[in-house]
Amino acid sequence: MSADIWNPTWADPFVPTIAAQDEYTELIEALRAAQEAVARSKPTPRAAAESAARLREIATAMAEFEVDEDEQISGKRWECAGHGQALAPPIQLDRITDTTAIGRVRVERFHSGRYAMNGGVAPLIFDEIMARLANHHRPWARTARLEVSFRAPTPLHTELTLAARLVEQQGRKRFMYGTLHHGDVLLVEAEGLWIELKPEQTHNISKELKEVVG
Repeated sequence: MSADIWNPTWADPFVPTIAAQDEYTELIEALRAAQEAVARSKPTPRAAAESAARLREIATAMAEFEVDEDEQISGKRWECAGHGQALAPPIQLDRITDTTAIGRVRVERFHSGRYAMNGGVAPLIFDEIMARLANHHRPWARTARLEVSFRAPTPLHTELTLAARLVEQQGRKRFMYGTLHHGDVLLVEAEGLWIELKPEQTHNISKELKEVVG
């Protein structure tokens, strides 16, 4: 496996996803599996305490390898569904152009809001695909507004179709539109605005604040 997977960058090629099998993707898949297992479980007090201790051992082991955000791997494995993070449901990207993106997503119990997808998960999904499209072959922009409208309950444990489109660009403003479907049924739609950053806005704000605070 190429060493580049251990030194990814924030440069997103935004291409269809591929199946990747390496030690880091196995780690993220295991983390997702643990999240899902906990969400589905009703453990005894003893089992909960024992599992918490084991998870803390893992957290301690990972803390030894802590790096700053520019060096981390999480969130930058662009070729993989979920790009190396376990926060949002992983998106499988199938077709991409300069102005459109189509993919698939499956929502499990960890992201449930009582027998259907939790409403707060939709913005995570749309912000990922719409932001990546908004920045595809264009200078970096950040989310300025994201409005989500729910049209029908989003089912769990089934493949859903996700789409995004660049509607219009006006100067530094990029207007985006997205939909989530189950077959022919429109489940959720989203409208968003991304604004291209000025050169002085592209620096590491968190690092600068840390230096100022001391």
